[in-house]
Amino acid sequence: MKLVKTDFLKNAGTLFSGSFIAQAIAFGAMIFLGRLYSPVQFGEFEVIFKLSAVIIAIAGLRYELAIVVEDSTAQAQEVTRLTLLINAVISLCLVICIALFKNQIAGLLKLDNVDLIYSVPFIVWLSSSTETIIGWHNRNKEYATISTNRVVTSSSSVVYKLSHPYLMAGWNGLLTGHILGQVISLVQISRKLPFKLFETTRQKLTTIFKKYKSLALLSSPAALINILATSMPTFFITIYDSTEATGHFANAYKLTYLPLGMIAAALGQVFFERISRIKNKQEETSQMAHQLFNLMFAIAIIPIVILVVWGDNIAPFILGAQWTEAGKYIQITILFYFSMYLTTSFSSALVIYNKLNIQLVYNIIFLIGTFSALYFGYTVGGDTQRALSWFAVVGILLRVFILNYFFYLFGKNLIAKTIFAILITTVLVWVGFGIKEGFN
Repeated sequence: MKLVKTDFLKNAGTLFSGSFIAQAIAFGAMIFLGRLYSPVQFGEFEVIFKLSAVIIAIAGLRYELAIVVEDSTAQAQEVTRLTLLINAVISLCLVICIALFKNQIAGLLKLDNVDLIYSVPFIVWLSSSTETIIGWHNRNKEYATISTNRVVTSSSSVVYKLSHPYLMAGWNGLLTGHILGQVISLVQISRKLPFKLFETTRQKLTTIFKKYKSLALLSSPAALINILATSMPTFFITIYDSTEATGHFANAYKLTYLPLGMIAAALGQVFFERISRIKNKQEETSQMAHQLFNLMFAIAIIPIVILVVWGDNIAPFILGAQWTEAGKYIQITILFYFSMYLTTSFSSALVIYNKLNIQLVYNIIFLIGTFSALYFGYTVGGDTQRALSWFAVVGILLRVFILNYFFYLFGKNLIAKTIFAILITTVLVWVGFGIKEGFN
């Protein structure tokens, strides 16, 4: 099966066009935001954002994954309703927890404004509800709707963030802008639903809950562990260093993985829907997976090499002179983000082939590995750059392993292409540094 002979690239292109526009808006705004807000303000926002992301990963107990794979349209509607209900309950519980422990949480994460913590449950509810409804649109191949939503979210958020410094003081404008974007996103995507959310019964919801309980029991812990592992640098940097250092790390991430992640997410959503339909046709699935890997590697390899070599110059050029440390973080972490990018689009294999137990075990290993790397880096190395270096090395090794396991499930291994990709990347990076420093 040739990707160019199917509507795969067309659908992915529709999603990517929205993602590209949304990312272009956000990326363009970084030129101004880096000069309007300090690293500390970016750090505060990143702490709240990552804390929210950890809860969002399990806010629907992963039932949102069943929206796409469920064969019956009526049952898929019930899955959507159930997921939204779970989102609301978990968000409400989070409000109670924060009311009880806000001072302890704020103290641990070095947040001077304790009230910032109260935005977490609101962000969790908005984001998880939006992604649940996007899952429904993905099921029905309504990629234009999803694409439009990405643009609306990004543009509304950016407009406020740019305006905030001229409107008020005393509150984090980056956080307020993010929340505003999520509110508009949920309102926009909810208008497109073809069924009523509250027309259901307890019996129907209970049936769906039991049918897909393995998602709650296995995929939810795996997702929580995975997001904890990938968010670990933010929490470690905040606790062991400062919110200023966290701000530098946050913008290094935004300049590197966010553009890559947009591409991976667009391709991954379409790949998930397609592979779900042909999962029993091993020749087709393996062929599509290999073609997608080739495409993703070709798209990203040159930008990755440029960031490895010239990241320390690119960050202050885009964001301003105060962001030199962010440039160093880019050089350290970009190859790890490259490995994340290459694995993200294929991670649905564990759901499609019912390997949730493997997902849980892998994510536990990933969490232990990255936690140990960061802890060792800080306690032995003594600074953030060394800690991130250890984190990147461990993360790359584990991501390469799981990527090859995905392709084992698809029916044709990726070992030869993995070796080739490593060699090509190594040679290009060597050439890049030779050009930068001069071959001596």
